[in-house]
Amino acid sequence: MSYMKPFSYDDFLTYKIQEGDTPESVAEKLDIDLYALRSYHNRYCESVEDCIGPTFPRHLKFLIIQSQEEKEKIEAHREPIHFSTQNFKLPFLPSHLNKRYLAMYDIEKGSEKNSIKEEIDVKWLATDKNGYSLIEIDRKALFVNENYEKSMADELAEKTAKVFYPIDVIVDSNGKCIDINNFDEIRERWNDVKKEVLKEFEGEIVEERLKAFELKLDDNDIIRESFLNDWFLRAFFNGLNVEYKESLTIKNVIGFPISKKIGEVKFEVEQTIMPKVDQYNLVNITQKGVLVDERSKNDFENNLLFPYDSLEENKSEQLEAIYEAYYFLNPNTNTVESLFLECEIKLDIPQKIAITISGLEETGKLILDGKIKLHVPMQKKEPSLFREFFWIIVLIVTLLSVLIWIFLKLQKHNYE
Repeated sequence: MSYMKPFSYDDFLTYKIQEGDTPESVAEKLDIDLYALRSYHNRYCESVEDCIGPTFPRHLKFLIIQSQEEKEKIEAHREPIHFSTQNFKLPFLPSHLNKRYLAMYDIEKGSEKNSIKEEIDVKWLATDKNGYSLIEIDRKALFVNENYEKSMADELAEKTAKVFYPIDVIVDSNGKCIDINNFDEIRERWNDVKKEVLKEFEGEIVEERLKAFELKLDDNDIIRESFLNDWFLRAFFNGLNVEYKESLTIKNVIGFPISKKIGEVKFEVEQTIMPKVDQYNLVNITQKGVLVDERSKNDFENNLLFPYDSLEENKSEQLEAIYEAYYFLNPNTNTVESLFLECEIKLDIPQKIAITISGLEETGKLILDGKIKLHVPMQKKEPSLFREFFWIIVLIVTLLSVLIWIFLKLQKHNYE
């Protein structure tokens, strides 16, 4: 038996956010790994508006952290990672994957900063004998920061993009997204989506844009290229389920699309998996990369997608770039529970993308099985009058139900 109660930060161990606090400063103050701190809070906070990325939301007052009791309990039972081969292959086992995630994208271009959030459902559909899995991706909600002024083109693009969801992607046994499976189904949705768009927009420009969109929709390669460069798909299905060898560290070259204009930027990445689950019972994988892209600074400044500038002086100019990613995987499926990925290229106008993806849990659900989360308050807060009133009402309703049941039983007995 289960029932819902109102969410309250009183049900968790919390840290009260002070003026001037940042995720980095709080992690250092509490001696907690920054990425694990962010992941744990995002898993249990009340709503997507309370989730944290590189910064704290302005309205957020409390940060949810793991209790010492919970840490010690998990620490005592930390298990080694279960590899599937002698070469330390991390198996990809998505058959129980059916989860909603919050993806946050913090985009910087010089002094211009924008933030986008979206809720995304990820659901396993099937796996064939060769280890290729079919996984459904469905975007449920999209939020753009208040500072961003949407143009008509942005609004139109957002409405037409609904035709793609849900989209079925093919993921290989290494956990890498390699193709799309439901092109025909996407095209079949177009007429309905187009009708909805035309209810809100009209004019020759709109008609022209819709015709251009239809032409692209007929081309599988255009759809495929667009989605295989999607930030969520590239970050979430990043080929983590590979052979790590005995050292548990491998090196490989990967590309990540920082922006549409400069496209995929190549990095040589050192990828390491920890031998045991962490204090949150999650598999930890880190990726740290250095730039190995053949394009010069001038190539990037001119938004070229391939190396063009042949001047030796420009090629020798040092170009700084950063790639770091921190992954936390479910130890039963080796699929993402949460991640933080940061990619930056320091041009004259620096460009940066920071991605935070967190699995969303049902909050405030009380299961009557003796496994209730204990409240260990770090910050003492006054009890909520609303909460006390709520439980009084629940008690009264329960008592009335029992009395009515007794009354009906007595009536039945008297009748007999």
